[in-house]
Amino acid sequence: MIVKNRGISIYIHIPFCLKKCNYCDFVSFNFKKDEVRKYVEYLNREIFFFSKKNDLSDLPVSTVYFGGGTPSLLTVNDVESILLTVQRNFKLLSSAEITLEANPESIEAKKFKEFRTLGINRISMGAQSFNDTTLNLLGRIHDADEIYKSFASLKAAGINNINIDIMFALPGETIKDLMHSLKKAVNLDAEHISFYSLLIERGTLFYRKRKVLHFPGSDEEAEQYRMGIDFLESSGYKHYEISNFSKDNFQCKHNVTYWKNLPYLGFGVAAGSYYKRKRTRNVLKLDNYYKKLNDNTLPIGLYEHLKGKKAKGEHIMMNLRLLEGCDKYLYYTRFGSFPVNDFVGEIEFLSLNGLIEEDERYIRLTKRGVFLANIVFEQFITL
Repeated sequence: MIVKNRGISIYIHIPFCLKKCNYCDFVSFNFKKDEVRKYVEYLNREIFFFSKKNDLSDLPVSTVYFGGGTPSLLTVNDVESILLTVQRNFKLLSSAEITLEANPESIEAKKFKEFRTLGINRISMGAQSFNDTTLNLLGRIHDADEIYKSFASLKAAGINNINIDIMFALPGETIKDLMHSLKKAVNLDAEHISFYSLLIERGTLFYRKRKVLHFPGSDEEAEQYRMGIDFLESSGYKHYEISNFSKDNFQCKHNVTYWKNLPYLGFGVAAGSYYKRKRTRNVLKLDNYYKKLNDNTLPIGLYEHLKGKKAKGEHIMMNLRLLEGCDKYLYYTRFGSFPVNDFVGEIEFLSLNGLIEEDERYIRLTKRGVFLANIVFEQFITL
């Protein structure tokens, strides 16, 4: 097992940015101090309301993740207020992993030292690339030099668990450009590196300009991924999830919660939860979020009760993102059957095509399957 999860995970969505990136389709809004102050007040109200409504004051919390948006734009008082609300309404474990996403331009040692004092013990830094031309094209407002300075500031602040995001399949980037970025990230000696492909999402500037931007073809994208994997593994990082690499004992515990299909609670606009096999997503607009909480109603926009084969397929699909694979005995504990009982045809097809393999305990992706993971996942999607 990668991580022993001793409690539930909590996601906190902070949907504010100084500037929206050209590829981003996340729910986010322009940063305004007064709006952020109001949002934090309502966020704390939601956490309190949910806990009391479900009588969760004794529920242990093993991870907290501040995602965005740009959570590092929050003040120290904002972060303290949110963490105190979590502590007062749940049982926040002293060993909890508490992650805060940060962009390089918003990092400075004094502020992050105070964050560390509050309990923030992991930072996920959105570098994306160490090539200034690429950063400008992506719409980022930092340059490569700022990444180095920000990383040093985090270390000076006492943060000893840092993830660096690096993207591949970027427009105009060659394999040489990509390897330059990966080498810089490794040279910084980051504890964790997320290495993921650019996706062109509807509603983004990149989608509107997709016909004029020069994106790599599928073969070149696969080669970038292969070379990235080989380099990171040869540099001492364990490839533990399709897009994630870490040094020993530095896997992201919070994200492993998702991939193991364990329960988590999400708070804030657009935040998702998975609890008691019920999946919910909060409303997407700030005004609707505030209105529902003013009406003493949880700000839920979508609701789905996962059951039957759909729940089983989603469990396998999420587990297969981990290179460890899907634990057949844990599957049986949850569903009362084994994967082969529920998906015999799908598993046989994927095995015959060299995309998955099995041993006594696990079903996992093969090396070939890692590159064709979406084909594998499609077999377990039940509408």
